Amino acid sequence: MRPLRLEVKGFTAFREAQPIDFTALDVFAIAGPTGSGKSSLLDAMTYALYGRVERVGDRVSQLISQGQPRMAVTLEFQVGNERYRVTRSTPAKGATKIQLERQFDGEWVQAGDGSDRVREADRIITRTIGLTYDGFTRSVLLPQGKFAEFLVGDAKKRRDILTELLGLSLFRRIAERAGAIAKESHIRAGTMADMLEREYTETTPDALKAARAAAKEAERREKALGAVAEQVLEILGRWKDLKRSVDELRACADEATAAAVNAGAASEELASLAGRLDEAMNKVEATAAASKAAGAALDEARVALRDVDTSIGRAEDLSRALTRAHSLMEARRARDARIGERDRAMNAAQGLRHALEAAEGTTIEAAEALGARERELAAAEAALEEARHADLVAAVSSGLRAGDPCPVCGLPLEEAPRPSGAEGLTRAMGAMEESRKRLENARRAATQAERGLESARRDVDANTAEERRLAADLEELESRIVADEETLATVLGDPLPDDPGAALEERMAELRRLDRAERDAERLAADAAQALSKVEGERDRVAALIERQRDRLAADHRPLLDRAARAIGKDASPVKLSSPPSAEDPAALEAFARKLAKALSAFARRLAEEVERRSSIEGERLREAVERVGDLVDPAPTLDGIAQTLDAACRTATADVATTAQRADDLALRLERKKELAGEGKQLEDRSRLFKVLALELRADRLIAFLQAEALQVLAAAGSERLVAISDGRYRLVCRDDEFFVVDLWNGDEERSVRTLSGGETFLASLALALALADQVRSLSVTDRARLDSLFLDEGFGTLDQEALRTVVDAIEQLGGDGRLVGVITHVRELAEHFPRFEVTKSQRGSSVALVS
Repeated sequence: MRPLRLEVKGFTAFREAQPIDFTALDVFAIAGPTGSGKSSLLDAMTYALYGRVERVGDRVSQLISQGQPRMAVTLEFQVGNERYRVTRSTPAKGATKIQLERQFDGEWVQAGDGSDRVREADRIITRTIGLTYDGFTRSVLLPQGKFAEFLVGDAKKRRDILTELLGLSLFRRIAERAGAIAKESHIRAGTMADMLEREYTETTPDALKAARAAAKEAERREKALGAVAEQVLEILGRWKDLKRSVDELRACADEATAAAVNAGAASEELASLAGRLDEAMNKVEATAAASKAAGAALDEARVALRDVDTSIGRAEDLSRALTRAHSLMEARRARDARIGERDRAMNAAQGLRHALEAAEGTTIEAAEALGARERELAAAEAALEEARHADLVAAVSSGLRAGDPCPVCGLPLEEAPRPSGAEGLTRAMGAMEESRKRLENARRAATQAERGLESARRDVDANTAEERRLAADLEELESRIVADEETLATVLGDPLPDDPGAALEERMAELRRLDRAERDAERLAADAAQALSKVEGERDRVAALIERQRDRLAADHRPLLDRAARAIGKDASPVKLSSPPSAEDPAALEAFARKLAKALSAFARRLAEEVERRSSIEGERLREAVERVGDLVDPAPTLDGIAQTLDAACRTATADVATTAQRADDLALRLERKKELAGEGKQLEDRSRLFKVLALELRADRLIAFLQAEALQVLAAAGSERLVAISDGRYRLVCRDDEFFVVDLWNGDEERSVRTLSGGETFLASLALALALADQVRSLSVTDRARLDSLFLDEGFGTLDQEALRTVVDAIEQLGGDGRLVGVITHVRELAEHFPRFEVTKSQRGSSVALVS
């Protein structure tokens, strides 16, 4: 599995969507400050693939960015030549959703049934990648805290991981399949043995011999019955030839009897129809005369109606003229009403003009009075101002005498100032207030006068408009009256009567009377015609019934006579029958019917006597057939019964021949099938023993355990080479009894458990083993699926010195150069700067990722 593109949103430190593209990379680093979310990018991969993260297990909702409603991760990856895309999202509250897609012809399609349901999609992903979550986090993505798991962890888990990585489960599945085949073959062999015991017990050579003897006996009986049947059929043929003539004669006798009955019935019916025809002819004659009289009356009514149309006019014209007459009378009444309204408007116009002149005079007087009051107020205001000045001077110069300096200009006063005039100021103020009131009253009067003038003007204008409207209405009405009178004159003549409508009503009443007379005449004529048609129909029906009876009597009896003559043979005597007369003479036709019935009855009696004579010969033929049959079949009372019994016996014998022959053939085939089944049962038992041995050889505690042990030895040797390089030649790895040990080359090749190493030394040994695993898994695998196309390392590089770091960089670059994707998460800047790196930057708004070449 090789990741191609990762996108995270709302996941731990990454609040906003962060896309990461691995497509063009082989080796890269993820760098950034502590807490920025470097390791969260690897957690996002395991979440997208397995729905789990090492630090929280499957309680992944704890990883939603603070304040965000949900988290979502999309991972696009490649397995072999197939590309997949998985999107998994988890809300703060609620169930996780997933969508697994596969690329097909450049389009993303659903990866399979259930790929949008978490449980089914998880199974598809695990099957596609070939690794469970534990195998993935111990061989592909090595998170913090799990880096040394493969080195120092549980031996059973280590073997399980090797089984997944190297495809060793193939042998377990082969062993299971071999066991299933062995069991299935054993069951099928037992089923065949039971079937042979149950279904083929009576299938023996003796049974086949008896069946073939029964087939020969059936063939002998079939031949004997066939010979007798031919003889009986010849006797039966002779009797049937005679019987056919008897049946034909009997049928002819029955037909002649029926024809005689038919002729007799026709005779009786014709006697009745002759009387009905005479009665119908009399009714037709009387009804035709009445119909002719009704037609003449109708013609007279129509002539009278045409004459009155010419003299007083057609109904349509009179109706339209009546509408005009009503319109004329209405227009005259409207004209008289408008003349009255016009006279009243003209009389009112004089009064309205006088009212307008009075309003104009009142308005002028009010305006003059308003001007006087305004002048009066101005004089009062001037007097008040003078009084105020005098009062102010008196107040300032109070107590001064002649010769004292003026308080205003400073010059000596020529005379003593007069005392204050407070009473004059009060009077002036009262006079001004009275002037204001009189001015306000004058303004109100002027306003009222102007309103009255405006109202008078509106009344005059309205009356003038009404006079013009009435004049126009009168002109229009006069035009209508003239047009209506001219139109009515074309109908009623000139001069017009005083009431044209009444004159027109009289004419229309006359037209309606004549129209009713015509309709009454039409009804009487129609009734007479209907009555004539009815009696003529009755006459025609009776005539048709007579014709039908003639048709019955005219039936051709020559075929009957010919058939009877052929059946009798040379002893037949000729019979002659004549044709019926015309239907126009019912009496002659009735006499012919009586004669025909008598002749046919006599002919039927002669045929019956011949039938009786020929039927007595059957007994002789029956005795001859019984002698021929003998005891081959049970006897029967008639020739037909003997023939049917023989036919049934022949069919039974033929069926017995086929049945016994088929039984003999079936027994022969079953004997052959019995031999084949016995051979197949033996083959199945041999197959069951073979696959049982194979299943035992492929048991997990044998072959798989051997391959796991060999793989651990190869990994230990490859990891040892890398560990010697990165530990400055001090340590190498060995594997014994499913456990890893280090050999301390600096201390006399001392061997001790890897669990005794320090933290930094454990990281070096784990890194060496991880790099060896990634490098060797292809050569160790037993399938094409087991391959590590990517490796992600997350911890420990800070414990390396410069020389070890350089060695690790070389090893990582070599892995990336072999077509793998290798990613490291590190705080060590020197290591990160050796590769293209994704720089993770944290901020208050969340972390972001950027690729640095």
